[in-house]
Amino acid sequence: DTSPVAVSPAPGLEVPVSEPKSPKLVPADPVRFAVGVAARQAAGQDPPPPARTPQEVWVGPEATSVEELFDRAAAYIEDQEGWEPVGVPGPEEGPKSFVKPVTKDVSFFLTDVNLPLSFADWRRLLNPEVFYDPLRAEFDTTMEDCQVLQLFAPGDALVSMRLASHPMMLKWSSLVGKPACTRAEEGHLLRVARRRDFPRPGMWCYVQACMNQETMMICEGEGSAHTTVMIMQEAGDAVHCREIIRLHRVPAWALDKMPNAADFVAQWVAAFRGSRLCAVLEAEEGLREYMVLALRKCERGPPLMPVSFEEDTWAPCDREFFSVSQYLQMFAEKAGVDLLVYDSMDGQHVVPYQAVVSRAGWHQAEAQFMDYFRLQRAAYRRIFGGSAAPVIKADVEARFVPVQRWKELQQQTYGGRVAGTFLDFRETSGSRSRCGSAH
Repeated sequence: DTSPVAVSPAPGLEVPVSEPKSPKLVPADPVRFAVGVAARQAAGQDPPPPARTPQEVWVGPEATSVEELFDRAAAYIEDQEGWEPVGVPGPEEGPKSFVKPVTKDVSFFLTDVNLPLSFADWRRLLNPEVFYDPLRAEFDTTMEDCQVLQLFAPGDALVSMRLASHPMMLKWSSLVGKPACTRAEEGHLLRVARRRDFPRPGMWCYVQACMNQETMMICEGEGSAHTTVMIMQEAGDAVHCREIIRLHRVPAWALDKMPNAADFVAQWVAAFRGSRLCAVLEAEEGLREYMVLALRKCERGPPLMPVSFEEDTWAPCDREFFSVSQYLQMFAEKAGVDLLVYDSMDGQHVVPYQAVVSRAGWHQAEAQFMDYFRLQRAAYRRIFGGSAAPVIKADVEARFVPVQRWKELQQQTYGGRVAGTFLDFRETSGSRSRCGSAH
């Protein structure tokens, strides 16, 4: 059936009932999206730096990017030699501390601890929108207040926080030579990010980087907060966590007096379980989590971009420069739908026929968005012929581009076809290719 599909009009949209207008493609250049090199240039980013050996990571200068901090996690997993035990002895099953001297002035401090929460609970808790929720200050005795200032992507955010005067924090500051935070008005800007299945499958890596409030650049030695790298993996009904911090000119005697955090960790987890934040998270039933949308059945090329819904005019999208996340974001804006769309989640980019949205955002926007998208489907069929038209599948399983493969793609501008994983719009052997491998 190639006749137009009857749809319910979206709010504020007048759909002709009799003598419908024929949809038209406007005489303009196809809509192009920034992919590969073009995407990095549009974001003002330099090409990714070349890979470094573990030794180069350890002896390098202070980190100035999130990627350099993730490199530390990879370096630790690859090279675990040279770590010496330090600190005040604690319980047999409690946290253990180690130091790795790398130069005369620089060493790395490692805390190895099992966190008494399930892996699923810790993964949910270390979502920046949860971990820096203002409600955290109600139960965390080290925190005056905190909030997310900007979300770059799910699992990657700019946050602010003010530390409280806590005995353990004061002792830490005095031993490592950083200014103690004794006044509530002393705030910090932090870039926080997490990456799934990194440095190895089954592991999660979380980084917290201090930022200079004037330059808005990552500055590892800034303020009384510390830049940290955490590697987490499941350990039965707990989480095995290794936290790595870079130290500058901290004497050996100070390292031996580092406070043991066993009691603090147990108290923090108990306080969280009884907190209002924990109750809110349970009541929300996952609405702060993210889901994946997939675009499929693009048999005759990419979907159309609306020029005017009222005039039923549409613009084609360029086959060689197409991004589902950017398309859906632009489509939502043109339709007046409040929806944020991303191309990555937890530090991993989804394949180009998928995009990421928050569950809460899609729950609120779905009905209105799909009303408009059905108009696009009807126009697509009538312009190109046939019965098939692009469809959006919600809450599908995420498929991720391997990190190394993504870095390679950033060095080039990829086209529409990578078999089995990427969008494929090109004609092959006299037939039209489909969008993705499953329909």
